[in-house]
Amino acid sequence: MNALTLSIGSNSRDREWQMKHGIEWLRHTLSNTHVSSVYNTLAVNGRDADYLNAVISASTKLSLDDAVALMKQYEGVCGRTPASKLQGVIPIDIDIVLWNGEVIRPADFAQQYFQRGWQELKTVNI
Repeated sequence: MNALTLSIGSNSRDREWQMKHGIEWLRHTLSNTHVSSVYNTLAVNGRDADYLNAVISASTKLSLDDAVALMKQYEGVCGRTPASKLQGVIPIDIDIVLWNGEVIRPADFAQQYFQRGWQELKTVNI
């Protein structure tokens, strides 16, 4: 099994729905899932709508490439497109930030929107 820690976020008008269903989907797709609280953060660029964010630690039998492809496929099903990204509207964003304990997305790892949830999960000794 591979250990992964994900960042999940949404800033669309239906962001509460997107987060609820995204977290439910991840709970059914991954194993040993632990989810931080869901919290509001400002958009990193300072222009777009606020985000709801959470951090999820879990495990999977998938390879990294297959796991990334699965997350991107889910984002598309939820309405994420290149056009929506250009408009600053992100229905759902799911990124694998840590893979088997290694930081694979250092820019995301350093962001407050990730650190808040990650620190929360570390506090409960996952």
